[in-house]
Amino acid sequence: MWIPPTLEPSLRQLAATRPVVVLTGARQTGKTSTLRRLFPDHDFVSLDLPSEAEQAEKEPAVFLQRHPPPVILDEVQYAPALFRHLKSVVDAQRDRAGQFLLTGSQKVTLMRGVSESLAGRAAILEWIEAK
Repeated sequence: MWIPPTLEPSLRQLAATRPVVVLTGARQTGKTSTLRRLFPDHDFVSLDLPSEAEQAEKEPAVFLQRHPPPVILDEVQYAPALFRHLKSVVDAQRDRAGQFLLTGSQKVTLMRGVSESLAGRAAILEWIEAK
């Protein structure tokens, strides 16, 4: 299932005005596919890959050097330590919009990291699958 077209203008507008955009929702609902389609010039890294998640969690500064913005980081809840380092990168270039587009499917873990480390820096959109 794809993110509904009505959400796409919001994604584009937020990425044009905020340094971080977080798209959260259930797995396999089209979050990643939609971001990759809307932002083809962003690099893409999936933290579903254990090696990427491990480096993002244990060596976040090195991980961010390997994957500089603009980048889509998929399933970021697998590396909660990454959020504090994202804050530093964003703060260094606060006026640069669309640096990080994040997806996540574990809302509680993801929202805790965003609210603690990226408050005021991130726009959050939640995709709720139609039943």
